[in-house]
Amino acid sequence: MNDGSDWLKQGEGRRPHLSWSLKTEAPLVGLQFAKETGETLAADAAGGLYQLDRKGEIISVKHGPAGIRAIAWSDTGNGGIALVGDEKLYWFNRKLLPQGWIEHSELALALALEAHGYCAAVSLADGSTIFYDSDRKRVRRITTPVALVALAFLDSRPALVGVAEQGVMCCYAWTGEQEWKQQLWASVGDLAVTGDGETILLASYSQGIQCHQGGGSLVGSYQLDGTVAHVSTSYRPGHIAATTVERQFFYLSADGQIEFQSPLPDDVIRVICDPRGKGVLLGLAAGRVVRLDWGAEN
Repeated sequence: MNDGSDWLKQGEGRRPHLSWSLKTEAPLVGLQFAKETGETLAADAAGGLYQLDRKGEIISVKHGPAGIRAIAWSDTGNGGIALVGDEKLYWFNRKLLPQGWIEHSELALALALEAHGYCAAVSLADGSTIFYDSDRKRVRRITTPVALVALAFLDSRPALVGVAEQGVMCCYAWTGEQEWKQQLWASVGDLAVTGDGETILLASYSQGIQCHQGGGSLVGSYQLDGTVAHVSTSYRPGHIAATTVERQFFYLSADGQIEFQSPLPDDVIRVICDPRGKGVLLGLAAGRVVRLDWGAEN
């Protein structure tokens, strides 16, 4: 795959340029972007943690615990959390050094971290979601009828949106009170929320990208050719990136116009829109991160 850009030549539409590419030592398991610092954090199956600056230059590489399944990184770049093995939640600081961990009695499914790293959440297979403060102290527990498989803290206010693989999407305040709950009629593989919290996008497989307003109500959908598994949105509503089970990448404007489409060389574990809507990060399962940009090439 060389530098990870050959597949772009097969794309249709306004072709991006490859700003940078990173090859990890082992298969990729996690990818995050700090919106305030522009830093990227990647994790591989061997426990490798890779911190990169805006230009893709490596800031730090550390070897954390083996068995990392997922990561979350604060927008300020001050630290992050990781799911390790079936039940452990680890905390690490800006230098990627471990700060402690907690083991749960149930399988951990998803995690989220508040923008400044002050609050973490982890959902468990028994339908509970646990909130922790920055000192790793458990502050509350909420319970949903079905387990949540994707979580996202809102940037606009202290609240958490969660979605089950089937059946429900919900929003809880930091106090633990349920703000709203929405019945879903399609399976969900991924969740994305705009910075103002007023647009929620769900990767709903054969039902495309389902678009909900900030109170949960369905307002429409984007229908793509394929089974949508991953979705991301820019901070302000402007651009959407999505990938399908059939290894297709789509870059859309907010009004649903496909600006670029291309086959992918590998399965994708995460897609992340640049907050300004100028580019996209793609995490390829075999172990590569690529940064695509639609601005002027440097």
